[in-house]
Amino acid sequence: MLKLYDTLSKSLKDIPNKDRLNLYTCGPTVYNYAHIGNLRSYILADLLYRTLKFDGYHPKWVMNITDIDDKTIKGTIAKYGSGATVENLREYTKFYLDAFLQDLGEVNVSKDEITFIRVTDVIPQIQEFIVELINKGYAYKAEDGSTYFSIDKYQKDFGDYGELVGHKFLEGKKVGARVAVDEYEKDNLSDFALWKAHDSATDAGIFWDHPVLGKGRPGWHIECSVINKIGFNGEPTDIHTGGVDLIFPHHTNEIAQSQPFYKPFSKAWCHCEHLLVDGQRMGKRFNNFYTVKDLRGKGFSGLDLRYLYLNAHYRVQQNFTWENLLAAKTARERLNAVSESVPDGAAKALDDDLNFPRALASAAENQDVLDKVFGVLGNGLEQDVPDSITILLGQRQQAKTGKDFSKSDELRKQIEELGYEVMDTAEGQKVKKKLQI
Repeated sequence: MLKLYDTLSKSLKDIPNKDRLNLYTCGPTVYNYAHIGNLRSYILADLLYRTLKFDGYHPKWVMNITDIDDKTIKGTIAKYGSGATVENLREYTKFYLDAFLQDLGEVNVSKDEITFIRVTDVIPQIQEFIVELINKGYAYKAEDGSTYFSIDKYQKDFGDYGELVGHKFLEGKKVGARVAVDEYEKDNLSDFALWKAHDSATDAGIFWDHPVLGKGRPGWHIECSVINKIGFNGEPTDIHTGGVDLIFPHHTNEIAQSQPFYKPFSKAWCHCEHLLVDGQRMGKRFNNFYTVKDLRGKGFSGLDLRYLYLNAHYRVQQNFTWENLLAAKTARERLNAVSESVPDGAAKALDDDLNFPRALASAAENQDVLDKVFGVLGNGLEQDVPDSITILLGQRQQAKTGKDFSKSDELRKQIEELGYEVMDTAEGQKVKKKLQI
């Protein structure tokens, strides 16, 4: 059984198996290209998904695409002008959504097995969810025309606001102010916007109308609550993943919005630590903001980045440098092998809070198991076989079929001299590049 560190309980938690496990990942805000720090959390989610499948679970994986928020509106207006519309917003964000999906492919995230839900596709469901919160007494329409979530009302009924951060989160903090922006700091503990009233000066023509809520658009936090509910047919989420930067306010507010409908909102929370670059936080102002495109420009692949991330536990900050990426690339290219099964040590490491570094170490002790381990980890160690090797393999197969075993042995030797090892299996011939020590 998989054991996973749960951010809410601050302890390792058994993940029970069942007919379907609901796995949710907070997806990107598609206003710009994803940077390599973002990709660490998506690779973690993919590693979790692969481990669940390997262990015999049946995960359904859902990810939101945030294509409406402060940042996407600002970017759309910058491109299309003050008359920008919802259609312009969709066009603007689709460009970055397509780029994001390409990045997922390059780092070998199982994107074809993810149910992606764009926020602008579910606006009516978001409106309905907010109206229900109003009816239950947890939301109210303010004098500025926006609709806010009442932390005070929630706290009186549930008493657990902020426990995802820590059980003493509310100590010394005053509850009651309001905040309209999507992102804010822990010291600004405020009722947050569920539906933001339209302001033509900042929102151009980007809005949706509703008889109760009025002209406006959803706040950031409500989006994920609704998409969890849609994606899992109103059932609680089993595992919710994301970066540690989302613990507050985003995931904290997801819990508060959702638990008036069902509790727990999510049975386990899995958060990936920050990626540092040259020892400091990533940011354009530090000139250390890198994307997959930047990696390609320096001769690296998405799989090199994925292998680098496997070498640190997901709950530990990891430092990115071009030097350690080169070391990861070199190590990955050396580890090409074929195997029959995953060793017990590697399997146990995966089930122990996704301990990928220990799984790698266990596999490295036996070259015959590396390929299967990397199949679970999705690191794609297999490389394209050169045409020259493919031709020789075809000739060898013909010799074997004609029972010319002397010719077959001669061709095997030629292939080995070119740096590849041949294996005859029940599925036919397989080759692996010889490990260079």
